[in-house]
Amino acid sequence: MPTTNLNVAILGCGYVSNDHIKAWKRVHQAQLVAVCDVSEMAAKNMSEFWKIPRYFTSFPKLLEQKNIEIIDICTPPHTHASLAVQAMQSNFNVLLEKPMTMTSKDADEIVQCQKTTGMKAGVIHNWLFEPPVREATALVKKGGIGEVVNVEIEALNTKYDSMTANEKHWCHTFPGGRFSEMLAHPVYLLRHYLGSEISIGDVQVAKIGEYPWMKSDELCATFHVGTKLGRSYASFNMPRAAIFISLYGKKAIIRLDIVNATLNILPARKTSRFNKAFDSLRQAGQLTRSTAKNIMKITSKRWSSGHDFYIRSFAECVLTDKEPPVTVEEGYHVVKIVEQMCGAIDKAERER
Repeated sequence: MPTTNLNVAILGCGYVSNDHIKAWKRVHQAQLVAVCDVSEMAAKNMSEFWKIPRYFTSFPKLLEQKNIEIIDICTPPHTHASLAVQAMQSNFNVLLEKPMTMTSKDADEIVQCQKTTGMKAGVIHNWLFEPPVREATALVKKGGIGEVVNVEIEALNTKYDSMTANEKHWCHTFPGGRFSEMLAHPVYLLRHYLGSEISIGDVQVAKIGEYPWMKSDELCATFHVGTKLGRSYASFNMPRAAIFISLYGKKAIIRLDIVNATLNILPARKTSRFNKAFDSLRQAGQLTRSTAKNIMKITSKRWSSGHDFYIRSFAECVLTDKEPPVTVEEGYHVVKIVEQMCGAIDKAERER
C-alpha cells in the first residue's frame, strides 16, 4: 500500500463505531482526526477514550474540514442516505456500516450520488471477510468442493443481544423488527456463494421469547438461484451466540464456525466403519489445526477480523484508486432483497 496518509473521521459514536476505530488504528497509512455525534457527551467521551484530537456535534461543521479524506458513517442505517450524499457532494469518500440503508429507494440515492460525484463509497459486509469465510472462498474458487449447489446460514443470538433486549432500539420501529438490521449478513453471503440473482422462496417467522416489543424472534427463509437452493435461520432465543455456514458442493461440504473461526472440509467417503472412524479423526484434526492457528495469530497479534480486513482494503482502494471490496451497487442489491423479506415478515406478523 502507498505511504500517503489518509485522514479519517468517524460519524456516529455508538457501539459499532468502536469496532471501526480499532480497525482504523491498525491501518498504518490512516489517521483518525475527528469524531462527530449529535450527543456532545458521546462525541467528547469517544474522542478522549480513543485519543482522537477533535470532536464535532454538527455534521455541517465536520464537512467544512478540508484535511479529511474519508468519513466513516456509523449512524443508524435510516440516516445513511442523507449523510452519505452530503459527504460525497462535499468531496469526501464514504464508508458505510451495514445495512447500507433500510430501503432500496435510499440505497439507490447513494448509488446515483456516487456515480455523479465519482467519490469512493463502500459498505462493510464484514462476515464476508472473516478468516474462515475468506479461506472457504479461496477453496471454492479453486474448485476444491466442486460446484456449490446449496448454502445454509445460521445466525444465532441470545435474548441478551444488545439490540434485542433494548425496547427503545431503532430496529424495533421498522418492518421486520430486529431482523431488519441483521438480515443483510445472510443475504450477502448467499449472493456471494450462489450468485447475484437470488430470489426469495419462503419466509416463516415465530415468536418464542418473552419480549413484548418483539413480534417475532425466530426466522427461517429459503432462497432460489435457478435450480440451486439457500436457507437462512436466525434466532434470538439461543443459549449462546454462534454463526454457522454450510457450503454444499458436488465434491465436498464445508462447515464454518465464524465465531470460533474454524473450518471443516467433509469430502466424499465410503460408508464402511473404517471410513467413518477415519473421517471422525480427520475432522478432529482439522478442528485442532484451526484452533492452534487461531491461538498463534492471537498471541502474535496477527489476528484480523472482518472489519479489520475490509477497512484495510477500503483504505487501499482510496489510495490506489481501485474499486471498494463491497461497492454501493452491491449494497443496493442486498438492501432490495432484505426490504422484500421484511415486507414478508411484517405481513406474516399482521396475519398471525
